[in-house]
Amino acid sequence: MPQPEDGADGEQGRDYEAMTDNFTLSLGGLQVRWGTPGEHRAEVFLDGDLDNLSVPVLREALDALYSQGCFEIRLDLAGLAFTDSSGLGAMVGAWRRCQREGGTVSVVNPSPSVRRLMDMTGISKLLLAPT
Repeated sequence: MPQPEDGADGEQGRDYEAMTDNFTLSLGGLQVRWGTPGEHRAEVFLDGDLDNLSVPVLREALDALYSQGCFEIRLDLAGLAFTDSSGLGAMVGAWRRCQREGGTVSVVNPSPSVRRLMDMTGISKLLLAPT
């Protein structure tokens, strides 16, 4: 399991509990950040490119949250410049896993290009958080 970053400053998600420990994983052009979940909820921030090379980083981050009983996950894609079908597949896989456990995955702040891909594939109906 990833270790907390040194000097974590406790960022806070909108309705999510304050993150007391911050975690980061990086591979290729992707960085995934999240905090210790509160009330079985977590917000995960993706920065860079989510593709075939970097999908394992997202899966590892999600597995760390699942192992803590966290199945209410918000993926903040504000920093995600690109995703391909493997990235969309990883997000849908996370949604399915959380649904089986009584939770959900939602996506917020996708870039126009990522949103367009989500719309074209129909995935936005499953994942996009209501605005």
